Amino acid sequence: MNKHNIFIVALFFFLATSRAFSAQYSPPLYQVEKAQGTYIQVPITHDIYSYSKGGDLRDLVVLDADQNALPHRFVSVIPNGQKSENKISTNTLNFFPVAIDAAPETLRNLHTRQTSVQDGKVQTITSDSTLDNKTPEFYVIDISKLDHDIDSLSIDWDVNAENQYLEVELEATRNLKDWVSLGHASLMQVTHQDQVLKHNHIVAKIYRNDFEFLRLKILRGAEKLNISNISAEQITGATAEKKRPLEAWSVSGKVAKDQSSIYFPNSRTKAYPVAAWEFSRNESTPAATVGIDLGKNIYGDSAKIFSRSNEDQNWNLQYQGILFNVLVGDQWQKSDAISINDNHDKFWRLELSPSAANYSVPNLVFAWEPIQLQIIASNKPPFVLAMSNNKSDNGNREQIFSHILGENSPEWAEANLTRLDNTPESLVQAATPTDWKKWLFWIALLLAVAVLLLFSVRLFKQLKASDAGP
Repeated sequence: MNKHNIFIVALFFFLATSRAFSAQYSPPLYQVEKAQGTYIQVPITHDIYSYSKGGDLRDLVVLDADQNALPHRFVSVIPNGQKSENKISTNTLNFFPVAIDAAPETLRNLHTRQTSVQDGKVQTITSDSTLDNKTPEFYVIDISKLDHDIDSLSIDWDVNAENQYLEVELEATRNLKDWVSLGHASLMQVTHQDQVLKHNHIVAKIYRNDFEFLRLKILRGAEKLNISNISAEQITGATAEKKRPLEAWSVSGKVAKDQSSIYFPNSRTKAYPVAAWEFSRNESTPAATVGIDLGKNIYGDSAKIFSRSNEDQNWNLQYQGILFNVLVGDQWQKSDAISINDNHDKFWRLELSPSAANYSVPNLVFAWEPIQLQIIASNKPPFVLAMSNNKSDNGNREQIFSHILGENSPEWAEANLTRLDNTPESLVQAATPTDWKKWLFWIALLLAVAVLLLFSVRLFKQLKASDAGP
C-alpha cells in the first residue's frame, strides 16, 4: 500500500465522518413576514407539504436568527373562534302551475278553491283557460307562512328525456302585481343505472317578510314537466358565512398504459375497456375533496377513481358512480367534488367509459381546508421555516407547546409567509456552526487510523523483505 492508497483511505474516512456534521436543517423555505409580538399565527398553504419528507410536516421547524428552534403547533382555526357546524333546515312549500293570463285575485285563492287534483294531476283554473301540469308556463310558490329567511330553493321533478335540464328564472312579489327578479339558474337531474345525480338548487337569499309569493318561470325544459316538490332551505349555525374557504389546486395527468378497468383485479370477471388516466401529486397534503375537470368535453356516464400511496401498492377504490359535465344554456354544469377524507395518497387513476377515449387529458382538482401555524416567538427575528434532518426533533412538539403556553389564551398576531427561492428539487443541506470539540475528536481518530496504516505498511514491507531472504 503506497502513500496514494493511504490518502484515499483517509479521505474516505473524512467524508464518511463529515456527513455526521452536515446540516441539521434544510435551507430556509419560508420567511415569516410582519411578525409582531410573542404569539404569532400564519396560514399554511398546501404546497408546503412538497418539502416534507414524511408527508405530515412533523419535520418542519421554525428558526430564529440564531438558528434556535421555536415552539410551534398546527391548528384548524375558524375565524372569531366559532366552532359550530352549519345546519340546513328544510320546509316543503305549496306551489301551483299557473296559466299566463291568471289575475292576481285568482292567484291569491289558488290554495283554496282554484286548484283540484284528478288522477294525480294538478289542475289550476284561471280567468279563461285551464292549465294542467303537462304544459306549465310558470309556477307560483307560497312563502307567506314561513317564519325564517330562505337561503336556497330545492326543486325536484319527474325526469324524462325532454327535461333532464331546466333553465329557470325566479321572481318575487308582495302584491302579485309587481315582480322582482331574483336571478336565473340552470338545473339538472340525470338518471343512469338507477342512480340519480342532481344539481337542483337555486341559491337566493330571501329575507323573512320581504315577499309573500315567488314565481318560477321555466325558460327551457317545460314540455311534459311535472315538478314534484319545492322546498325552502335555511342555513343555520354561527359559521354559516364565516368558515374558511377551501384551497384548491389542479394536478395534470397522462394517458394510462392499462386501458382496461382494474376494478376487479383479483376476480374472474372479464376485463372491460375504459378510458383511463393516471396522476401523480408532488405533495402529500391531506386533501378533503377531489373533483374532475373535463374542460369542454360533454360527459354523463360512469366514473371510478382510485388512489395509492406508492407505486408498489394495489389501487384503492375511492369513488364509483356517475360523473357529468354538460353545457346547460351558456353555463357548464358538473358533478360536485368527491369527499376523500384527508387523503395523502400521491398516485391517482381515473376511469371513464370508452366514449371518453378521445378526450383531452383531464385534471384532478384537489382541495383542503388550510391550517394555521402558531409560533411562540423569541426576540431574534427574522423567523424562517425549514425542514429538520433529525426525525426525532418534533416527537413531543404538541406537549412542549402546551406546557409552555400553560393556561394562557393569548391573542394571536396575524402574519404572512413568503416563500424563498429554494424548491423541493433543489434543496441541499447547509452547514451548521462548527462544533470544534467533535471535529478535534474525529481528526485525532483519523490521525490514529493513518498511523496504524503507516505501521501496517512498514510491517508489510519488512515481512516481504524477510521472505525474499539474502
